[in-house]
Amino acid sequence: MILGRLRAYVETESCSVLIVDAMKASKQLNKVYLETVDIDVILDALLEAKNRRSQSFFKRFLSYFVLFIAISAISGSNHWNQISDSLHQVWQNNIAPFISGGYKQCAVALPDFFEDVLRPPINCSFCIGLESIDVVSNLSIETFEKEYAYTGRPVVVTNDQSIRQSASFSFQLFKNLSKAHRLKSCQYFPYKTEFDTLEEALNMDEGRSNLRPGYVPWYIGWSICELKYINRLKNYVAIPSFLSPESDIKQTLWIFMGTPGHGAPMHIDKVGYPSWQTQLRGSKKWTLRTPLECFFKCKKHYEIEMESGFIIILDTNIWYHKTETVGDDISITVGGEYN
Repeated sequence: MILGRLRAYVETESCSVLIVDAMKASKQLNKVYLETVDIDVILDALLEAKNRRSQSFFKRFLSYFVLFIAISAISGSNHWNQISDSLHQVWQNNIAPFISGGYKQCAVALPDFFEDVLRPPINCSFCIGLESIDVVSNLSIETFEKEYAYTGRPVVVTNDQSIRQSASFSFQLFKNLSKAHRLKSCQYFPYKTEFDTLEEALNMDEGRSNLRPGYVPWYIGWSICELKYINRLKNYVAIPSFLSPESDIKQTLWIFMGTPGHGAPMHIDKVGYPSWQTQLRGSKKWTLRTPLECFFKCKKHYEIEMESGFIIILDTNIWYHKTETVGDDISITVGGEYN
């Protein structure tokens, strides 16, 4: 039912959409978005829709609005002040709240997913001809910078020298560091768990953290951004050896941890630079999907399983991605950005 309604919106051929109809459609489209749990479902619907009409929906709506203003200005120029005031009030009180989710300080503010769908198209050269994700052993700085660092093409690195310093990672390690105030988080993601804070998550029941039979799956992530805490974390995990010292300028490290059967849902990031992520313990399956504008030029999606000791390089600003912990052990990863 949801897919049918979504396809109806993105495939519409009507050229007689009035502002009031656009307002209703906007409310319904947001309702569909809220009802849809998995972004994969939305991406599939958009892929099947003719000419990806969703990208033109809001443009068409705004075009009718601008046309309405222009006609009003020409036909009623003697009363333009009153007309413009009325239009401003209609926009602020009726139209903008539907589109911006109630934030009147923004003319148009869309849900994150629709921001991604309607963003300016990107060049698809990074995925054209890409049939699978490269797996490279002991990647050098020169090869990394020439073939992967700034091309947008993902790569998985094995046998990197930095991994040898990271054998002791465990849930208990982070719990101890947190209690001893050796690490301080800047941003925390509970994903689909019930933990409101990182402290609450790290103090979960011991049986749950140790994956005892009957445990409830969980997955969390948080960042470390203050220099003194980053340096403490680097006592336990090393930056990948294929990153030159000049590349390691983004002073933020991310930690992701979780049990089998859980992970991060399909999403796209809004960070400054491409990212690396080291699988320190356990295994995690990554699913990558190309941006909407590249669906008909590139392979639709890719999967790769990250084992302990693997490092993935990915520009998460252009690749949709989701993760799922697999196997029988807890998954622990640490990552960051490079320039």
